[in-house]
Amino acid sequence: MRDTPFSRMAMATNIKVIHPRDFLRARPDGQIDLESSKHMLSELAAASAELEQLHVLIDIRNVTGRLGADELHELASALPSFGETFLSRTAVLCPRDRFDNARFFSLLAASHGFRQLRAFLTYEDAMEWLESPLDT
Repeated sequence: MRDTPFSRMAMATNIKVIHPRDFLRARPDGQIDLESSKHMLSELAAASAELEQLHVLIDIRNVTGRLGADELHELASALPSFGETFLSRTAVLCPRDRFDNARFFSLLAASHGFRQLRAFLTYEDAMEWLESPLDT
């Protein structure tokens, strides 16, 4: 087969966009309820389990609460309990002021075997990565 730009295109993939309302719950004081949020992510992962080649875009640009380092570590530690949903590519779309936290979370996730989780500042960059061939 001749090598053309079209022959190098990624195969069609399923991309699930997750908004904060899909998995984040707040306590009365306005802070994120981590236990409820983990439960919601678990339900979301179970509902997505049958989809093949699922890539996930988690959009946290409009989240008002903030997770601390301990909470990010706890959330990363919980990823294996969600099955294979987040083992494929997972892009975390965040505002500039949270990019360091999102990058830290991606490093923590990698330490638990989730090496395809990355932080992005723009929707276009995240989607380009999610739709690119798997070897990039």
